[in-house]
Amino acid sequence: MEKYQETLHDLTWPELMQQVASIIGRDEKSLESNVNYYMKLFNDSNTDKNQLNKLFEKLQLDKLRHAYFSELFVRLEEQNYKMMIMSIESCIRQETNIQNKSPKDWVATVRFEDGQIKVYFMALSYYQ
Repeated sequence: MEKYQETLHDLTWPELMQQVASIIGRDEKSLESNVNYYMKLFNDSNTDKNQLNKLFEKLQLDKLRHAYFSELFVRLEEQNYKMMIMSIESCIRQETNIQNKSPKDWVATVRFEDGQIKVYFMALSYYQ
């Protein structure tokens, strides 16, 4: 079993996305098992119908949640978004290394120039 870090803010974008992909994959397997269990209960004539309805409603919500988070994950993994986020993170790290303190407020401009994403970064204030 993978170990998850409690301090998620220390993860880089690729590390965070890898952790999210792992969780979504496990949730998908769990959801599949729960659907199979539901189908087993559904085909059993001795099953309490009230319990079956509650399980069905829970599964519907779980499937919807999985669909939303999977779609969000796929969109965030789109190369242009990924490059923008990683570039901004890089600017913040560089600024922190130069100033020995992290920028608190900042402005970033993202441009698509000559087929490349370019990020222009300016710190406005710093954490003390």
